[in-house]
Amino acid sequence: MNFIVSSSVLSGKLAEMSKVMNPKVVDPVLGYFLFRIKGEKLQITASDGDCTQCSTVDVVSTSEDGELCMPSTLLLNAMKNIPEQPLTFIVNPDNYSVVVKYNNGKFDFQGRSSEDYIVNTEIKGDFNESIIGSNILSMAISQTSFAVATDDLRPIMCGIYFTVTDGKFQVAASDGHKLARNTYPMDANTESAGDMSLIIPMKPAKLIKGLSTGEQQVRMLYNEREATFIFENDALHFRLLEGRFPNYNAVIPKNNDKVAVIDRSALLAAIKRVGVFSSLASGCIVMRFSGLQVTVSGEDIDFSTSAEEIILCTYNGTDITIGFKREYLRQILETFTSEEVRISMSDKSRAALFTPVTDEKEIDNLSLLMPMMVDD
Repeated sequence: MNFIVSSSVLSGKLAEMSKVMNPKVVDPVLGYFLFRIKGEKLQITASDGDCTQCSTVDVVSTSEDGELCMPSTLLLNAMKNIPEQPLTFIVNPDNYSVVVKYNNGKFDFQGRSSEDYIVNTEIKGDFNESIIGSNILSMAISQTSFAVATDDLRPIMCGIYFTVTDGKFQVAASDGHKLARNTYPMDANTESAGDMSLIIPMKPAKLIKGLSTGEQQVRMLYNEREATFIFENDALHFRLLEGRFPNYNAVIPKNNDKVAVIDRSALLAAIKRVGVFSSLASGCIVMRFSGLQVTVSGEDIDFSTSAEEIILCTYNGTDITIGFKREYLRQILETFTSEEVRISMSDKSRAALFTPVTDEKEIDNLSLLMPMMVDD
């Protein structure tokens, strides 16, 4: 099992696939990459036990088909500073030793039998299939992931909820304080076998976003317990979060009658500046809407610091003073790409809605944020 492969191509692919693996592994074999030569292709597998990525790399030449486990950390560190050039891998099938030769040197290490590498790489049993564009998939994860919970006491909310209903692809996440719900059209290149409902853990969601490049079509194979996302040269298999995701549509208010339209960049910049002077403990930003302006302020009583800025806006409704956690505000505003943002409120103790002001009718972005209690 000898083969020649580009150093930069292999190094880049291994660095990408190392994100699947855990630094501390329960099973030592999960600290290895599985290399499999099949025809003119090098198939590489990396896994943490729950999430497995399989990728294909072109090779310059091969001697024969075969497979071997190679230590991930050692191989990554060894290839880190090798410039672009062909690498020749010479594998001894009798003792699993590997010699890697390049232009002006070589290094060798000990591999491991592939028989020890037992991971799930595909769905077992029946499954459904949907197809979606990688650009929509990447956008959906980017605009939703900030709202995912990190509290292990509520594991069902530690993921992104994917649904297909009535011909629309909807993605949602919530941690109880903030909610993101984004809806995208099912275009001509997007297909679904019917309604879909998946709760994808955050780790595979990030990996899916990294693999969703270009204009490729992504096949999603799934059942109640597991899913496989198939890209042009990669496949990601992982376990789903099992359970019932909360009915997030039920908590979205329908009668927020106080509406402000503000320049998104100006508001974001003001929050970042004023936030320096707000309380480190609470991180509260106070917004006072009145007439054609909003006053953004922050205060830290413990250190006797405060700041405020006035931003012009379009506002309809009675005067209102409402407080938000500055980090949550920043995250919501940074996910939008529109020039202006619409904020809908009812009173200082009820959820506010944030939506981008845009002519885009096919995509519906909505974020909900619970306020913090402040004095009028």
